[in-house]
Amino acid sequence: MDNPLFFVVLIIAVIVLAIFLPRWIRRSSRSAGERAEQRVTASRLEETLGELGSTIVLLAPEPVAREIVDGVALQQPRKFTVLRDGAYGIRFVEPDDSLVRLVEHEDGTRVQIERVREYLGMPQTTEFWADLRSRIASAASARGVATAAGPALRHRRDEATGTWSLE
Repeated sequence: MDNPLFFVVLIIAVIVLAIFLPRWIRRSSRSAGERAEQRVTASRLEETLGELGSTIVLLAPEPVAREIVDGVALQQPRKFTVLRDGAYGIRFVEPDDSLVRLVEHEDGTRVQIERVREYLGMPQTTEFWADLRSRIASAASARGVATAAGPALRHRRDEATGTWSLE
């Protein structure tokens, strides 16, 4: 233990560890955090897409269904917009962040989301879509029109534009 070489080697080892250890800890912590974020985002994304893929069927012809949906959309102009091409927009930032269409269905008219823009890494209009569906169901019930849950639809992401469209 009287040999100073042992102490010199020990001091050099401590200095080297002090230089490289913080970088290694930061790098491994950052990658662990990114993996956890990806897991959480993936689970939330599946739930969000499932909600956006849900539809409602109005057991009425298209003109009656359009009157009902127009009335609902016009009651909440900050959330919903009646677009020129007969579609409806759900606003998160822009009036047409989500594009809602009326489609012929074997039992009547189906209301569905056709396209969704992505903000902050995922679609953000899920709550507005749920609100619109419940308002449509209430308005249809008030007019004596029956409603039913429609088929679940799937959306796929366009990487170039960051939008989700029907498959």
